Amino acid sequence: EAPRVPAHRSPPPLPSRLGGPCEGEMVAASIPETMRAFVVEDGTATLRSDYPVPRPGADEALVRVLRAGICNTDLELLKGYKGGFRGVLGHEFIGEVVSAASRPALVGRRVCGELNVSCSSCHNCGRGGTIARNHCLKRTVLGILNHDGTYADYLTLPVANLHAVPDGVPTEAAAFVEPLAAAYRIVEQGLVRSEHRVCVLGDGKLGLLIAEVLSRQGLASKVTLFGRHASKAALLGDAVVFHESPREATALPDELRGAFDVVVDATGTVEGLKMAATLTMAMGTIVLKSTCASQATIDTSAFVVQELNIVGSRCGPFPEAMKLLEDGSLDVSKYISAVFPLERVAEALEMARSRGCLKVQLAIAPSELSAATGEPPAKRPRAGPS
Repeated sequence: EAPRVPAHRSPPPLPSRLGGPCEGEMVAASIPETMRAFVVEDGTATLRSDYPVPRPGADEALVRVLRAGICNTDLELLKGYKGGFRGVLGHEFIGEVVSAASRPALVGRRVCGELNVSCSSCHNCGRGGTIARNHCLKRTVLGILNHDGTYADYLTLPVANLHAVPDGVPTEAAAFVEPLAAAYRIVEQGLVRSEHRVCVLGDGKLGLLIAEVLSRQGLASKVTLFGRHASKAALLGDAVVFHESPREATALPDELRGAFDVVVDATGTVEGLKMAATLTMAMGTIVLKSTCASQATIDTSAFVVQELNIVGSRCGPFPEAMKLLEDGSLDVSKYISAVFPLERVAEALEMARSRGCLKVQLAIAPSELSAATGEPPAKRPRAGPS
């Protein structure tokens, strides 16, 4: 059932900068009390116009959301994944900083933000580095766990989680930083070497971004991509070798069984894990990049007998993802299936669920509404000579 979307009103505009001696601090008179937000409560999702604007803490920033991306995790949360979610949905975004008392230089800057909010006091946080970034024992997670997310006019995050977006990176591209960083996490983990034969299972949004990242790592042979849609693989050009995924692992061609040093499973299915075990060579590595929400029984004998390494892979480095977008070598706009205004969030979610759909974005800020047609960018009129 599609989420119920009532009438709404837009919030009053905010200044791009807060001037005077209090620059960077929140001035109560200039911040609206309420905002639009897509809120999940007791299993019901509703677009509200009266949701309280969050108030940032001393080390946090208030961010006006420009665009938000719809992720499969959002769709699973709406179905009750992880016991359900309460609050504002969404974790992929680009926004503009409205206030940041501890870092006033950020005010007016476009930013993306890491979704894990750490406590800075637990055992894992004390170790620093990636384990603190990804695995705080008391973390909240933007739009996923006890922290309101991106399907709203405003959000708050610690300034330590924010990354300024270079001027040369378009807003619609910057909304891909979080999933692109997740793809780059495989590289950050040191799981792929130049001599490795690498395979990616799944040609959904994340699988394609993983293939984009891994194909740029100087591998001796092309990345192999298994999927159900040759048209999606075509978006990567000649960077990958495409094979149509069989329905069952037993139908894989003999020449590909045990052929890969590293297999990345981005299917989020039990059958995908079985297929990964069949494709991976003895003592090779299976990277689990998508969670499987359903309970299932699986025969682990292949993992033991073949001495396979099974590695989870989660959130990745934003700076590396930003570099890929800034140098112009990766055009992610081809992965945008449609852009919808926040008012049409129910339609946007329905499209995101549809077979073959890639990235659906929400245009939150008024400056982004001209792109919010509900159609792929290629179908919209383009400026310039005909």
